[in-house]
Amino acid sequence: MFSIRVPATSANLGAGFDCLALAIDMYNTFTFTEAPRGFRGDNLIYRSYYAVFEHFGAEIIDIKIDVDSNIPISRGLGSSASCIVAGVLAANKILNFPLSDGEVLNFANVIEGHPDNVSAALNGGITVSTTESGKVLTNKIIPADLFKLVALIPDFELSTKESRSVIPREISLDEAVFNIQRTALLLSSLINGNLDFLKFATEDKIHQPYRMKLIENSDEIFHIAYELGALAVFLSGAGPTIMCIIKKDDDEFKPKLDDKLLNISGGWKSFEHKIENYGAKIIN
Repeated sequence: MFSIRVPATSANLGAGFDCLALAIDMYNTFTFTEAPRGFRGDNLIYRSYYAVFEHFGAEIIDIKIDVDSNIPISRGLGSSASCIVAGVLAANKILNFPLSDGEVLNFANVIEGHPDNVSAALNGGITVSTTESGKVLTNKIIPADLFKLVALIPDFELSTKESRSVIPREISLDEAVFNIQRTALLLSSLINGNLDFLKFATEDKIHQPYRMKLIENSDEIFHIAYELGALAVFLSGAGPTIMCIIKKDDDEFKPKLDDKLLNISGGWKSFEHKIENYGAKIIN
């Protein structure tokens, strides 16, 4: 028996569509125990687990999986990525680690379909990821320790498929340049701790304006968060969760925000978090 703890993730960070993500100190813990021969589960964790065995042509070791789930589903916080990462890591451990860390990431990326969330879940910190010839290239950043996160999570779900369906397939050159400039500014600001630029550096013209139309009251929440002193506000992944960056010593933002949220429909609740710098962990 062993367990694997995987952090939640928040992708895009505004302008960094499908390439930026950060890991959050919110976790799913998956416990794997030997099961009777012939036992087969059928969910994303099991499918990821089986895929590794099939890749190596190895006889599948039957297991039972128990999940202590703390990452809400379909809220833009990487719940599916946590399942994929756990399944791949578990199979890799049982097979005596035939996959390197980079190969684990590549494997998870194929299942997930994009590298941002799985990169952050595996590595922790803030990750910048792309693919080249089918392989994931990722770079991890540990940001200046000057801020914390506040996640605003509603009581309704939004599927990634639906959220992606509203994004246009083509954008203008001006929109592309807008996002490239802000992504570069965001990374440099996070590294050197220039908090004054974060609001502008998380602006986006590729996906957020379209996704926010699916999230009732999101425009109002953005406005309120900035009014109360947020350094940056952006959709977490595909949404509907909205992520705020605030100063590390700001203890007034959350209670003031909670008062405002009482008057907004959607069952919104706020949670303070830190960036998780260490990523997924196998617990023997």
